[in-house]
Amino acid sequence: MPLFYFWCDGRRDKLEKFHKYEQSGVKEYWIVEPQEKLVNVFHLQENNQFGRREVYSEENRVHVAVLEGLVVNLEMVFVE
Repeated sequence: MPLFYFWCDGRRDKLEKFHKYEQSGVKEYWIVEPQEKLVNVFHLQENNQFGRREVYSEENRVHVAVLEGLVVNLEMVFVE
């Protein structure tokens, strides 16, 4: 089961995969929007639904909740 997903396929990722991953119990789901240099992160809540999205930009470092101690520096993700 994927921990996070690193590419945005528009509508498919934001709707179809979002609901499939939620129903499958994926604990953390990332949608990366490379053109906008944004990352949307969703965490599965106790009610088995994703909570509100957390939005990060290229200046941020993101702690990966499902892998303790892992921090992703988004400046490195969005290098041109």
